[in-house]
Amino acid sequence: MHITLLVRSLLALLALLVVTPVTADTLPQKIERFRDLFTESKSAATYDIRLIQGDFPTSLLTPESMLPQTSNYPFKYIKQLYQAAKICKGPWPVSPLVTDPLVFTRAMCNATKLPTKWFIRSGMIHPGGGTYAARYIEEFPAREQELLPYMHIKERPLADSNSMLGRLQRMKYDAVSALIAGADTFVSADELWLRNGNNYDVYNAILWKAKLEESDLSFSLSRLTTHCYVRTGNVCWDVKSDSKVIYYSILGLVIANISLICAWSFTRWNSRRRDLKDRMLVLQILTHELRTPIASLSLTVEGFRREFDRLPQSVYDEFRRLCEDTRRLRQLAEASKDYLQSEHQRLAAEWIPSVNDWLSFRYEESDTDVNFSLNHDSAVRVNIYWLGNCIDNLVNNACKYGVGTVELNVTICEKKIKICVKDDGNLSAKDWNRLRKPFVSQSGLGLGLTIVDSMVKRMGGTLKLQGPPTSFILEVPCETNTTIS
Repeated sequence: MHITLLVRSLLALLALLVVTPVTADTLPQKIERFRDLFTESKSAATYDIRLIQGDFPTSLLTPESMLPQTSNYPFKYIKQLYQAAKICKGPWPVSPLVTDPLVFTRAMCNATKLPTKWFIRSGMIHPGGGTYAARYIEEFPAREQELLPYMHIKERPLADSNSMLGRLQRMKYDAVSALIAGADTFVSADELWLRNGNNYDVYNAILWKAKLEESDLSFSLSRLTTHCYVRTGNVCWDVKSDSKVIYYSILGLVIANISLICAWSFTRWNSRRRDLKDRMLVLQILTHELRTPIASLSLTVEGFRREFDRLPQSVYDEFRRLCEDTRRLRQLAEASKDYLQSEHQRLAAEWIPSVNDWLSFRYEESDTDVNFSLNHDSAVRVNIYWLGNCIDNLVNNACKYGVGTVELNVTICEKKIKICVKDDGNLSAKDWNRLRKPFVSQSGLGLGLTIVDSMVKRMGGTLKLQGPPTSFILEVPCETNTTIS
C-alpha cells in the first residue's frame, strides 16, 4: 500500500514537471543578473560597512534599544536601584551585575561629572531604555555635542535625508535588521541598497525600478507578502512571467498528494471495517451453532430431572451444578445473540419486578460476603443478563482483590439505576485507564473490567472509578415502575 502511494506521488510529480515550462535561468541567476546591471551606474551614495559599524554599533541602531532592558538584569537589584534613585538615598544594590546602572544613578543623584571614557566602556543602553548619554545630557546639556556619538540614532537630532545618519534614522525595523545582518540587498525609504564587497551602494527609485523592468523580475517587501521564493534582506523576489505557473504547479502537487493520502486512509478504514464485519459474522455463526448443542444438553438435563428421585444421593450436587451451568449457557447464547446485533439497535430489555428481591437472591443467599443496601424498591426495565453480569464482575473483583468489607449500594432514580461497589482499597480515578485495559492489571482483574466497561457503554450507561476508598460506580438508564410487583 505504501509503495503504491509512493509510485503514484512520483508519477504526479513527473506529470507536473512535464507541463511546467523550463525557464532559461533560475530565479537566483536572474537576481544576480539584475545586480550586474548596476556595475556602471552611478549610485546616489556609497557607505563603507566598516565605517557604519564603527560609528553606529548595533546597540545604537536597533529599535529594541529604545525599550526597557530589565530582562538583562536581576529584577531584585533593578527594583532596589529604582527605589533608591527616587530619593537618591540607599540602600544601594551591591551586585556586580548592575555596576553600570548603579554608577550612573549615583552620578545623576550627586550631579557628578562622568568622563567620556565611561560612556565608551559602559553598555551604552540604560535599563529603562535609551542610552545613558541621552539621559545624562538632560541634566548636563552643555555636553550634548561631546556625547552625541554615544546616543541612539533615534535620540539624535534628525539629520539631512541624504546623509548617512539621516538615512539610518529613517530606516524601518526590517531595513535596520537587514543592514545589521549585512544583507546583499534591501530597500529603505524607496532607495535600493546593494552590497558590493565592504561597501553599500545606494540607488534612487527611478534608476533601480527602471532596471527592474528590464530584468523580468518583481519583488515586494517581505513584511507585506505571505509567501516568498527567494528573500534577500527585506526584499522578496519573484519571476514575473512564470511565477503563477510555478505556484499553481506546486499547489496542484500538494492537492494531488493530499488526495492520495485521503484515498489511502479511506481504503485502510474500509478494509478494517470489512475485517470487523467478517469477525462479527464469525461470532454470530458460532453463537448460532452453539444453540443446537445447548438445546440438546438442556433436553438431556430435563430427562435427568424427571428421574431425579432415582438418582443416587451422591450425585445431587453434581446434578445441581450441571443444571445451573446449562442455564447459564442458554442465557449466554441468548444474550450474545442480542449483543452481536447492530450497534445502532438497542439491547433487549425486560422488567425486574423487584430490584430488592433480584439482588437479594444473587448475593444475600450466596457465599459472597457483601453488605447490600437499596434506597427504595422498585420495578425496573433493563437488560437483565448483561446488567447482572456487570454487577457480578465488579462484586467478584472487589471480593478477590479488594480490601476489607465489600459494600453494594443501589440507588434507583426516575430514569436510571446507580450501583456502587465499594471496598477499603486505595484505587483512585487515575488508575482507571490502566485497569480497563485487558490483561494489564497487576491485580489479576484480566478481562473482567474490560467487558464491564464495554457492556455498560452498550447499554447507554457509564462506569467510573473513584477513591480511595475504591468505589466502582455504574449508572445505566432504565424505566421504573413502583406499581409492578
